[in-house]
Amino acid sequence: MQILADRVRQNYPDCHVGELSDEMNLKRPLFYQNGASLKKNKVYIAHESDLSGEILKAHGDNLLLVVEEAGRDQMEPPPGVVAFGEGCDPEVLFNTVQRVFDTYDAWDERMQSMALSESTMKALLDASYRIFHNPMMVATKEGFVVDHSSLMDSVAELQQALQRSCIPENVVAEDSAQVQRYQDPETGRNYLFVELYDKNRNAYRLILMETSRRLKSSDGYLLLHLSKYIEQMVERFTVVQPEVSYTLDRLLSNVLTDDKIEKSSLRARFQSFHWEECHSYFCMNIHVSTVGRQNLTVIQFICNRIEGLIAGSCAFFMDERIVVCVNLSMGGTKLEDALESVSGFLKDSYLKAGISYAFTGLGAMRQYYLQSSIALEEGMKRYPLRWVNRFEDIALDYLMGKCTELLEPEVVCSRAVLTLREYDQEHKTDYYETLRTYISCQMNAVQAAKTLFIHRSTFLYRMAHIKELIQIDLDDPNQLLYLLLTYRLLESEEERSASSDSDSQSS
Repeated sequence: MQILADRVRQNYPDCHVGELSDEMNLKRPLFYQNGASLKKNKVYIAHESDLSGEILKAHGDNLLLVVEEAGRDQMEPPPGVVAFGEGCDPEVLFNTVQRVFDTYDAWDERMQSMALSESTMKALLDASYRIFHNPMMVATKEGFVVDHSSLMDSVAELQQALQRSCIPENVVAEDSAQVQRYQDPETGRNYLFVELYDKNRNAYRLILMETSRRLKSSDGYLLLHLSKYIEQMVERFTVVQPEVSYTLDRLLSNVLTDDKIEKSSLRARFQSFHWEECHSYFCMNIHVSTVGRQNLTVIQFICNRIEGLIAGSCAFFMDERIVVCVNLSMGGTKLEDALESVSGFLKDSYLKAGISYAFTGLGAMRQYYLQSSIALEEGMKRYPLRWVNRFEDIALDYLMGKCTELLEPEVVCSRAVLTLREYDQEHKTDYYETLRTYISCQMNAVQAAKTLFIHRSTFLYRMAHIKELIQIDLDDPNQLLYLLLTYRLLESEEERSASSDSDSQSS
């Protein structure tokens, strides 16, 4: 009744509303005919002259929308009655009520369909925005945000809420079956939340945030209704694997941690899960925060969600990280498509991942698992703003790091390049940059001269002098590779020094 009255009041701001029930039990509207008996749980549209005082006071669980007669004083509506002025057209009012029912019926049907389909939780929350006009999120009781309305990605003031649910874990619902209200003591923002259950275990919360408009009492009833569909979706995302004698995640965990495992015995074990030697695979390492690592509910949800997003994948917790092994052949997909399907979830959940190359064969699994681990570690260190770091993107950085693991860069670098740098400092020349540009332009003198903004004859003069100073053979691919690596190492060293100086000045 309260939801319907609130919607009708938008079209008829002068109507008078009596006390209304908070039960969600109304059926489609009817026109009341004088003398007819009332059915149960109906919305009746009637003229005041057709209703006796007894009906107005004792109409049961119905909602009466009463159009008052001309010249009569406006009535003070009894419970379950909304009174409209004489200018109200009953037929227009009937259509208004029908549209309200149409809106909520369509929403309910869509929620049912999405909860049982392959839709994402985000899509379900976004589809409910026109009902609530405020963003929502689903979080574990410990504060890990499982998913949220897309609106929260574009509103700066809501970003903090995405890092961690703003409702503390110790806020306990008075009645787990009802909607609870919470006010953030720091921001003063109001929230409504409902406890969610996964296999009869209270593990999640559906949270409605007050941002675009003030929360209404009717929001609570609708949120409770929506929570049933969210629970269905959560259960679908957290399907418990059947207990078998040797599960795939245990087998993979053993393979990845034991480098002495007998390779010939793997084939038969993997075949029981339909993972074949001829299949294509890739590995993923996912960093989980300290809070997440301490919470098995969070870990379980992430693993199940990833398995739901990437066909042919197996995700499990190992060595303080979530490891994902993907059988691309079984899933009938490509590495690019698999990453596309999961990247949104990783970003929304603030999870960072390292990705290996695609490979064929089970015997190489451990090597590519280590590759994904390196991609994660190096990526987080060098590119902290990236959500996904592929090994191919950090491979050169990794190789350079190995070059200087025991020796300083200047000890590893080509003496020829270092000689040019020292000569430039002493004689105010630019031979170091000239050689670097020439190599970068693939030994194209014309292109190198253009890049350096000098005449071609000037460039050739410089190169002739460079060859007099240092003994280099640019036709030798090994020496060329050494020179390129030297320049890259020295550039990285300069960038680190500049960054260190900047940090010192700012502090």
